[in-house]
Amino acid sequence: MEQLVKEKLDRALDMFDGSFVHNTDELILSKKWNIYFRLPDIKTASEFDYKILSYLSFYTASHHFKPSSAQSKWALNKINRWFKKEFTIDEMQKIYAKLGNGANRELGVRFIESGFEMELLTINAE
Repeated sequence: MEQLVKEKLDRALDMFDGSFVHNTDELILSKKWNIYFRLPDIKTASEFDYKILSYLSFYTASHHFKPSSAQSKWALNKINRWFKKEFTIDEMQKIYAKLGNGANRELGVRFIESGFEMELLTINAE
């Protein structure tokens, strides 16, 4: 595992209370809400960030959770802390529509590396 990815993993384990790496190489961010992703396909720090954004965006922007729900508030808080941003629910809905649940990894990495240029999500309306 690349050193920067290892540092991201350590940071996640510190930031997400109760998080752990399962013996199947899954990072469990929340056992309570079953939020996890697989680690073996992550090669760079930006890919790690993409997984955080992609998987947590479901809880902030999908129609399964109201913005006032505990899951949504928790996930938005974690995303904003992780990226040191103040994403709004509207922005998270756009992010989720293009990148959520592992969709479009290449675009997701470009989006993160651009400093979160929202226009990238509109330009790439594929």
